[in-house]
Amino acid sequence: QKRKYNSPLKKREKEDYDRFFSIDNKHLVFYSESNGFYKYYAGTIEYILDHTNIPIHYITSDPNDNIFEKAKDNEQIQAYFIEENKLITLMMKMDADIVAMTMPDIENFHIKRSRVRKDVEYIYMMHGLGSYNLTMRKGSVDHYDTVYVVGKHQRKEVEQTEIVNNLPPKKIIDVGYPLLDDMIEAYKKGDIKQKTKPLVLIAPSWQKDNIVDNCLDELLENLKGNGYKVVVRPHPQHVRNMPERMEQLKEKFKNDADVEIQTDFSDTNIVFEADLLITDWSDIGIEYIFTTLKPVIHVDTPMKVMNPDWQKIKEEPLNIWIREYAGKVLKLDEINKAGEYVQYLLEHKEDYKEKLEKLRNDNVYNLGNSGEVGAKYIIERIFEKIRNKDEK
Repeated sequence: QKRKYNSPLKKREKEDYDRFFSIDNKHLVFYSESNGFYKYYAGTIEYILDHTNIPIHYITSDPNDNIFEKAKDNEQIQAYFIEENKLITLMMKMDADIVAMTMPDIENFHIKRSRVRKDVEYIYMMHGLGSYNLTMRKGSVDHYDTVYVVGKHQRKEVEQTEIVNNLPPKKIIDVGYPLLDDMIEAYKKGDIKQKTKPLVLIAPSWQKDNIVDNCLDELLENLKGNGYKVVVRPHPQHVRNMPERMEQLKEKFKNDADVEIQTDFSDTNIVFEADLLITDWSDIGIEYIFTTLKPVIHVDTPMKVMNPDWQKIKEEPLNIWIREYAGKVLKLDEINKAGEYVQYLLEHKEDYKEKLEKLRNDNVYNLGNSGEVGAKYIIERIFEKIRNKDEK
């Protein structure tokens, strides 16, 4: 059914596939799973575009990716649509010097390293601020040559994983998180709407037993009527998976001035406009803390664990210890304390600012210029590879 549905795109895909392999001496390739992933590459790609003439070959599995519009305006970008089935073959025939990806598990599943060139350098670019050891599958970056890490916690996790599993050492590049730089800049410039009362945002993850599944109704009953506006913004995947549940929630609170169930995700500003965030194990908690320097309430739902062997290394995941340090942890059997915790943190949020700024500075490399750092490594490696070819 999927192939039949996509049949009008097959011609376009074949043309892009043939065009990709018609170009010799490709230096740099990025791969994006869908339109939303460009934001993780933006700082790095834009520095390369502004400071070099290196062609960027950008493969995406999303036919509606915005990169195609960007490529129309900049001949330095070559964009290709390759859906996942065809990607298997393309990756095995990869003939570029450097391939940068945010997709983990290369070699572990259907996407493999190049079978035609052994000297392709594969760079894994972390696309989260927290622990990769806890939230990604075991061995997810083992087959990459180079890993861009956000901060010292990720560096330690990669190094300790290599020791525990007797793996050959990878290049670990202390880059930082370009998306955070963009979020901080946007937050500083943001046109924050004037509010008549404090805004409390509930933004759960979509893993099993998240806030929506576990305790949302009880949580809302404890928060409403206390002098602030509560907006519930479920994870988009949860909205897709459980549309009936979302409609029930909307119906229940449609006449409640204190509560809004928001399933339209076009307004991204609301996350940083919030005076306080309530989440569970979603990475949005760390992003909110490091962008706004405001505390967070983390509801103590079952922990999100992708790697069952995460405790084999000694580095405690940032996702765990930050919860108490940067706000309050609300236990499931103490949901009735939600209003008390919200009131306390709203009254004391300025007290957290200096503490959270130091936390951010200690745990994120190269704040403000991480895209440049990541780009310079790629540029240097490309010219090094060119020199080595010339010498041969």
